[in-house]
Amino acid sequence: MRDDFAIKQVGGLECIHLSTTERFELDCFIGHYIKTRNLVAVPDIERTLRSTLENYPGHAPVMVNELNAWIDKTLGYRASHPDFTQLDDL
Repeated sequence: MRDDFAIKQVGGLECIHLSTTERFELDCFIGHYIKTRNLVAVPDIERTLRSTLENYPGHAPVMVNELNAWIDKTLGYRASHPDFTQLDDL
């Protein structure tokens, strides 16, 4: 990891890194997660995500792909592709 990336960190989950120069603030990340998992209709999903994120075991810097994978595994969600309709598991 580059030294300047390691030095310029915001602690905890205040921000989630997309790259060494781009990051989501927590609220933006949650909105993006809900959209990419097609969870808008799930009751209290934002509250569920926030309470789940309180238990995230990782340490800063938190990368978006790692956090997405952890939430998916923890809550059982999957990303939906915008160009394809959801298919039921066979």
